[in-house]
Amino acid sequence: MFYDFDTTATSPVLPEVLEAYALRLAEAANNPSSPHAGGIQAAGHYDRARHSIAHSLDCLPENIIFTSGGTESINHALKGTAGQLRKLPGRVVTSAGEHDAVLASLEYLRESRNFELVRIPLLGSGQVDGGALRVALKEAAPSLVSLIAVSNETGAINELPTLVPAIRRLAPQAVIHSDIVQACGKLPFSFRTSCLDLASVAGHKIGAPKGTGLLIKSGNIRLTPLLHGGGQQSGFRSGTVDVPGALALAEAIRIHVSRLEDSLQVTRTLRQQFLQEMAERRIPHQVLSPHDGSPYVLAVAFPGIRGETLMHALSAESIYLSTGSACGSKHAGENRVLAAMGYDRKTILSAVRISFNPNQRQEDIRILAERIAAHFARYAIESR
Repeated sequence: MFYDFDTTATSPVLPEVLEAYALRLAEAANNPSSPHAGGIQAAGHYDRARHSIAHSLDCLPENIIFTSGGTESINHALKGTAGQLRKLPGRVVTSAGEHDAVLASLEYLRESRNFELVRIPLLGSGQVDGGALRVALKEAAPSLVSLIAVSNETGAINELPTLVPAIRRLAPQAVIHSDIVQACGKLPFSFRTSCLDLASVAGHKIGAPKGTGLLIKSGNIRLTPLLHGGGQQSGFRSGTVDVPGALALAEAIRIHVSRLEDSLQVTRTLRQQFLQEMAERRIPHQVLSPHDGSPYVLAVAFPGIRGETLMHALSAESIYLSTGSACGSKHAGENRVLAAMGYDRKTILSAVRISFNPNQRQEDIRILAERIAAHFARYAIESR
């Protein structure tokens, strides 16, 4: 048995999604682009998945481009937008709290196409500095803005309902993209009312199989394809489409959205239980996540013990948490998001990221707290 407190990095496929997905994989493998009866039937399944997602996320079916995951969706949004710009080089505004896929894509545009890249600093809460964003927008009009909805490092929530209208007012020509990977299915979201142009989703974060994802695109946005071929998905993403994967993703999103409020309440309770357990055991700790952030993500530092030490000690007991984003794990001892929030290196080195979700039990939380207390007592004393 293991205890998974790293579901921000990836999540298990939901049992009901897995069962249906396995059955569909065993069915006749018909290409939905084929004109025969089997292909027409497959195309119908694919269309059903598209309409289901559109209903769940409040967008039009034609707004949806199926992808292989969040990274492809982000790359397509940013590079695809850049490919349509008439005035070059472009200017891109983003934040210091973005996922590696966003920053790496924008760095590519800076290096290969001479784009100007402006990174807006973070507040101590982990949210983008709205004042600094407005200053940057007034200095020079950007062609593209990309802001993460929910931090994968701390759970900090950027107030897109406030930020997007400000961007529209100060830079009406800008294409606005958001990485909503940690928001989709976990927090209320409507693509229609968000007024975003582009939004990126990863299936494996919400109980769909790995290799599934979405790029949601408003109807007036033009994108240069990353993949060229047979012109599937209205020419935006060529390649034989994954019908079982699309249906699995649609079902995972539907389930998450239908349970959203209950899941939020359960997850908040588990998070609070963990913090109470720490307080009762008198374990020195510093919560780095904002109190009003996503309850699914908790960044917390334990002064006196390295986060990496604690992670490995717990891992040996099949209790899994992380020291930050899995995509940034190659940079041991570093966390650029926490650094951007103003935390010093000593605090960052003692930090871990704990993921909570409604499938955990109160007993799981008690065991986590108990084992952290035991390892803290051992290793913190040894390090003195």
